[in-house]
Amino acid sequence: MQRSLAWAVLALLLAATVVGAVTFDRRSWPGLVGDEATYLMQAQSLAWDFDLRYSRRDFDRFVEQWGVKPEGLILQSADSGRTFTYSKPASYAAWIAPFLRLSPTRGASIANALLLALAAVAAARTLSRRLGPAAPLWVAAWVFASVAFAYVFWVHSDLFLMCLTAIALALAYGAPRGGEPPETAGRSALRWLAAGALLGLVLMSRPFYGALLLPAALAVPRGRRALGIAALVIGAGLVVLSSGLANLADADALTPYGGQRQSFDSTTGFPEVDLPAGSWTSQIARRGDHTWRAQVSFDRPQMAWNVLYFFVGRHVGILPYFLPLLLGLAAFRRGEGRGMLILAALAAAFCFLLIRPFNFYGGGGALANRYFLPLYPAFWFAAGRSPARMSWAVLAAALAAPFLLPLWQHPETYLLAPGGGYTYVSHFAQRYLPYETTLSHLKPSGHEDFVHNAMWIKLLTPSLRPGKDGAAAIDLDASGEGQILIGSPAPLDGVELDVLPPLPRRLDVFGAESVAAVPLPGGVAGKLLHFAHPRAAHRMWWTDDPYYLYQLRLEAPAGRGFAFRLRPVAKPPGTAGVPPATYLPAKEKRPAGRRRSQGAHA
Repeated sequence: MQRSLAWAVLALLLAATVVGAVTFDRRSWPGLVGDEATYLMQAQSLAWDFDLRYSRRDFDRFVEQWGVKPEGLILQSADSGRTFTYSKPASYAAWIAPFLRLSPTRGASIANALLLALAAVAAARTLSRRLGPAAPLWVAAWVFASVAFAYVFWVHSDLFLMCLTAIALALAYGAPRGGEPPETAGRSALRWLAAGALLGLVLMSRPFYGALLLPAALAVPRGRRALGIAALVIGAGLVVLSSGLANLADADALTPYGGQRQSFDSTTGFPEVDLPAGSWTSQIARRGDHTWRAQVSFDRPQMAWNVLYFFVGRHVGILPYFLPLLLGLAAFRRGEGRGMLILAALAAAFCFLLIRPFNFYGGGGALANRYFLPLYPAFWFAAGRSPARMSWAVLAAALAAPFLLPLWQHPETYLLAPGGGYTYVSHFAQRYLPYETTLSHLKPSGHEDFVHNAMWIKLLTPSLRPGKDGAAAIDLDASGEGQILIGSPAPLDGVELDVLPPLPRRLDVFGAESVAAVPLPGGVAGKLLHFAHPRAAHRMWWTDDPYYLYQLRLEAPAGRGFAFRLRPVAKPPGTAGVPPATYLPAKEKRPAGRRRSQGAHA
C-alpha cells in the first residue's frame, strides 16, 4: 500500500508537469532569459539544417517562429568571422532538436518534462532498493519541493544536466551488490560505459562537475571494480575526447567556452544581418571577446559572506530552494562512495565561489542557483538508510512551502514581476533571508543602483523606486514596507533620513543601532540613524577596495506612500571605489576610484 501510494504521488506530479509543458507556450513570456536564444537557435539549426553553424537562415527562422530577435546570442568563430558556430555545448540542443521540429514553441518544455520524468523514475527505482517503498515519495520531494521542476519551462541546459547526473548515478547505484544476483560482464560494462558517458556530457558543460566521477567510481561493486572503473573512465573519456575534437575542428578551441566568442543583441546588430562581412575582428577590438576566463581570487571576508549566501541567500540559497537535500543527509549511510558524493558536490560548488565570487549562481538566467542544479542529485543518492519514512518527505515539503509557494502556484510565470522583483521569491524569504550583497547580477527592485551624496544605494524591494526628481528622493509606495541597501567606501557613523510631506502617520526604521528625531524646516521630518557597525564589509564587483554596507527596513501604515531622502551624517573621507551610477544628481561628480576589471559572464 505504501509503495503504491508513493508511486502514485510521483506519477501524478510528473504527469501534471508533462501536461503543463504541452500546454505552455514559451512566447507568453515577455522575453528570453540568459542563454535561451543561443540554445534555441542552436537546436533549430540541428533540427532543420542538421548542422551547428550559424547563418542568416537561422536568424530569419528564429524571428519567424518566435516573433523576436535572438537577444543575447553567443557565437564563436575560428576564422575571423567567415563562419560561426554556437558557443554552447551541443548535447542539450541535440536533445531538444527533434521536439522543436514537432513544436517550435513548446518542444523544448516537452523535452525537459519527459527527461525529468525519466530521471525521476530511474532514481526512484534505484533508491527503492536502498530506502524501501517510500523512495518514490522522497524523489517527488527532491524534485517538487525544490525549484528543480520549474526549470521545465526554461530553455536552459541546467535541468538537462541534472537529469543526466541523476540517471548516471541511478545506473551506478543500481548495480547488483552483495546478496543480489550478479549481472553479466557485458551488461556490467554497458552500465558503467553509459554512466561514464552521461557524466562526461555533464563535465563538458562545466569541468567542475567532473568531480562526480570519483564517487561514481567508488560505487562500483568490488567484484566488478576493475571492469566497472575502466568502463566508466572510457565512457567519460570518449565523450570528452570526441566533443573536444569536434569543437576544435569547428571553432579552433577545445570547448565552446574557449576561443573567440562574442555576444550579439539588438544594440550590437547580428552577423549576416546588420553587421557587414568581415566585421568580427573590429568587433573584438572594440568590444572585447567573451572567452571564458577563470578569475581565481580568494578574499576571506567576501568568501565568508558568499558561503552564507550560498546556503541561505534570499535569491540563491540552496537551503530555501533545494531544502529536500537535507533528506539525503538525514538518511546518509556510509559506503559505496556516498560520503564522497557529498564532498564532490560541495567541492564543485566551492569552485564556483572561488572563480566567480560575484556570480556563483548563474546570473540572469537562474531560478535560485542553477549552477548547483546538476549537483543536486548527489544528495539524493547519499541516502541509503532503510526504511525511509514517508513522513520525512512530507515534512521536507512543509518546510520548503514558505519559500516555494509562488512557484507551486504559478511555476510557468516569467522570472521578473511587472512591477519589479523576482516572482519566485516569496514574501517570507524577502523578509527573513539575507540579501546577497556580494552578487553583481541581482536587481531585486527592478531598478538599477545609483550613487547619491557619495553613498551607493540599491533598492531591495519593488515597493521602492527613485523619485520623479531622480535619485535625490526615493518613493515608497502604499504598501508601507521597503528595504534599502546603503554602501560607502568608508565606515558611516550614520545617515539622516528626511521624510518629505505629506508625512506618514508613523514610520519605523530597522537596521540602525539608534534612531533619533531631528527637527527640520518646511514640514520635513528627519530621523538620525546611528550605525555602530556595518551589516557587511567586503569588496564589490567594481572595486578591490573594501565597501561598508548598511541595510535598512522601513515600515509605515499601509494606504499612502511617501518620499524620503538619505544623507550621510558626515561625508566619508575619501571617495575611492565609488561604483558607476545610472543616475547622478545635478552638480554631483562621479568619484574616481580603483576599478575592478570585469571578465566575461556569458
